[in-house]
Amino acid sequence: MRTTPLLALALSISITGNALAISDATNLGQWEKPTNLGPDKECPGFLVNLGPTGARAILKETSFVVKYVFAKSPADGQLRIDDEITGINGTPFNKHTFGKCYSMEPGFGYEGPIMDMGTAIEDSEGKDGTLTLDVTRDSKPAKITIKLDPIGRFSDTFPKHCKKSEKLATRAMDYLIQHPTERAGDVHEKGLYGLALLAQGKMKEAETLAMAWNTLPEATAWTWHRAYQSIFLGEYFLQTGDKRVLPTIEENCKQLYLSQVIDPELYKDRIHSGQPQAANYLKGGNGHDARIGGYGTMTITTLMTLLTWELAEDCGIKIEAFNRDIAYECIHTNTNESGYMGYRFATGAYSPVGLQGLSIIVHRVANRPGTGDYVSRVTRGLEKSKTRINDGHGDNSLAWGWAFLGIQLSGDDAATRSLLDYNKAFINMARTHDGAFVIQPGRNLHEKAYYMSPRIHPTAAMVIALGTNKPTLRIQGVEGKPQP
Repeated sequence: MRTTPLLALALSISITGNALAISDATNLGQWEKPTNLGPDKECPGFLVNLGPTGARAILKETSFVVKYVFAKSPADGQLRIDDEITGINGTPFNKHTFGKCYSMEPGFGYEGPIMDMGTAIEDSEGKDGTLTLDVTRDSKPAKITIKLDPIGRFSDTFPKHCKKSEKLATRAMDYLIQHPTERAGDVHEKGLYGLALLAQGKMKEAETLAMAWNTLPEATAWTWHRAYQSIFLGEYFLQTGDKRVLPTIEENCKQLYLSQVIDPELYKDRIHSGQPQAANYLKGGNGHDARIGGYGTMTITTLMTLLTWELAEDCGIKIEAFNRDIAYECIHTNTNESGYMGYRFATGAYSPVGLQGLSIIVHRVANRPGTGDYVSRVTRGLEKSKTRINDGHGDNSLAWGWAFLGIQLSGDDAATRSLLDYNKAFINMARTHDGAFVIQPGRNLHEKAYYMSPRIHPTAAMVIALGTNKPTLRIQGVEGKPQP
């Protein structure tokens, strides 16, 4: 397949240098902007989660300033509001450099207090669970001790052959089941929640969801809705052989043909937000819905469509070769030589990690001949992008969910270890004290995930990504055909 560089727009808006995990010292004004969903609505704003301590804080260059502590958490009664944490386990925090990153270049990552504290959590949980914090309280230095559950360290091969990964996945699944009122959100979290149920063998709950969701969306439903629904129902069928879901999957596959650009000439006059968009209507790509409106085709919706079609074929549903072939051609042609994948194909900007991870998953599920070099290229690109796990667009749990899972299917052990080991501390910091995972502040101006689903979606994503020691899903690498 030929490759073409992404358009120079990405470079024109790039900000290079020390572009780290949070955009600026005000968190784009979100330190004091709370969500209205789930237990996190108690917090006064979109704050950094300090791992399983139960505390939330503002990030400064070399410290955290505590702004909330959950009741009955390890930090409850130990940390106070406005305590400034300057170091941990006897070591001062390194410096975090604030800065945006909307280019192809990955910049740096989350080095500084976030990485340092996540690493200290790992060390303490591998011993007796004791965290010792250096704190400035009322202008005076103090040492505060917090006791964590000593659940052990991640193994050298985590999440495979790793008791800690299994414990975290089990606890995360328990959280999802025990908090049904938080699962009433959009199709993203419903889809991943369903996949998490299947990944953990919760078949009774999975059947309940499958039957409740086994109706076709409205005719105007977005590509996301049809794809997530059918990916879950497809994996459900492959585990159960329950034919009741097949008509819904089949009809969604047909509808997804309609959200695909067949002839770009039909869209040469498209305008979005006052700007010409013809260059973004690429042959074989999928848009938001059957109207293919807005700004045209997108990488993520095209990959979600391909995954839907591949799983549907495994379920025994015939997929049109023409539509599938031009979708792959679009993906291959518009992946940069570096392995970078743009949000809208023809333009750069935004983190590619979720796209790269999902592309690897799609290709491993499909097992199409002659795509090995492409997967290797995307894998190298994903490894290079390991600093950008938290940079997603629209929902950064898409980014780290698909990335953590996709890299494990790459077949490249060195790249897998590079990405996972680098983000080990990030995973620790995203954990809540009650078993969930939570969206963390990033450096993307358009990140809305914390206000859409602060816990359910990322928790389900991590159930799937950390549960690969005993995989059950095709998207986790299991090969298989429908049940008899």
